Amino acid sequence: MRKLLFLSVLVTAISCSPNLKEKTESLVYLSSRDGNFDLYTNDVLGQWERRLTTNEGWDWSPKWNEGLDKLVYYTNDTARNFSVIAITLNSNEVDTLPNSQLSNFQLTPNGERIVYIEGDNENQNIWWCKLDGSDRQQLTNSQSYNGRFSVSPSGNKLLFVSDRSGSNELYLMNLKTKEVDRLTDNNLIEKYNTWSPDGTKIAFTMREDKEGGKEDIYILDLQSKALKQLTNTPYAEQEIAWSLNGDKIAFHGTTDDGDHIYTIDVVDRKFTKITSGNTYHGEPAWIPGDY
Repeated sequence: MRKLLFLSVLVTAISCSPNLKEKTESLVYLSSRDGNFDLYTNDVLGQWERRLTTNEGWDWSPKWNEGLDKLVYYTNDTARNFSVIAITLNSNEVDTLPNSQLSNFQLTPNGERIVYIEGDNENQNIWWCKLDGSDRQQLTNSQSYNGRFSVSPSGNKLLFVSDRSGSNELYLMNLKTKEVDRLTDNNLIEKYNTWSPDGTKIAFTMREDKEGGKEDIYILDLQSKALKQLTNTPYAEQEIAWSLNGDKIAFHGTTDDGDHIYTIDVVDRKFTKITSGNTYHGEPAWIPGDY
């Protein structure tokens, strides 16, 4: 009896151990709920919504950065002065990052380098540099559009969209060797993309190249090259973001109910509507913890 009691206490202690507790995550997205674009957080079931920023200007394009352990986002004030901000979620301490003037500013996952764009809408290339602006290097070099990029969780690969072949296609660059592989070759338009947290898969949107074409989400296994279609709806799935634990993809859905944030389970394809109301919601990102 004493041994059974000891085992019961041991099992209880293990199950309550903070080291073994299942990690939680939350969603961040922009909303026009209060008259301008501010950032809000919500749980994975859409049961609560909290306002994260209260800027009189606009806040948008949130992205979690693991190296900084902060949420990075764009902001401007009422005079349209633009900055890139990093916020510590536990304390709401805010830092302005250097070189915010770089177009399409995006940090590598370790927070040490900036990936950015130089050029115009029709002829632009991807560059990167250190956070302080030094060691600037051109990554793509073609007389075409190169953009819509995202860096792999390991920081070793760059996924981007280019129309160098005459139509929008997905390409993958090895950031160490600068070698580029073409991932898609079709008559569809590739646009939004995101990485699985283990870096073995990518999710991206494609739509027909015609007026009124709607984006659907596809998943590509980078090793096997197996491609599967995740969504097939009459609506557009845009601005996608893979969850930190890998089981869901969040997206900005345009439906008859307006522009809202949804998630879809990668395995069973179950949809969950996160936001509500008659205001605009977009650009979802995932953050660790429950805020």
